[in-house]
Amino acid sequence: MAIDRLTEAYRCGQLYAALAALERLGGGTRHPLDDPAKRRQVSTEPRKHLAPHLWKATRSLVDATGQGRGKPAAVIFRQLPDLLPLRRELPGEIRDPAERARFQEGVTAQEAAIGKALAEL
Repeated sequence: MAIDRLTEAYRCGQLYAALAALERLGGGTRHPLDDPAKRRQVSTEPRKHLAPHLWKATRSLVDATGQGRGKPAAVIFRQLPDLLPLRRELPGEIRDPAERARFQEGVTAQEAAIGKALAEL
């Protein structure tokens, strides 16, 4: 089965948005994924720049729970498996402008989905 690169870019954008939201709920003063420069890096090299944040997702969930934000963090955390790209690993590069546009569309769509899910709590 061929995996569509535009779909993979879109899913990376969704994953980015979910991890950024989870990171914010985890508290602290530093949220690296909120940095526009980091977003550009992730949108071009997801495997290199997004994978470390994926590994830290459980820590963000634990931190959020410790700060009384466990319920919304759990909602986002449970979304993560459905947002992973279909390949065995995150794409190494997203260079094509159409793919980068799909990444941003994924970010926007997931931010809206998260807002809706959290509003239902």
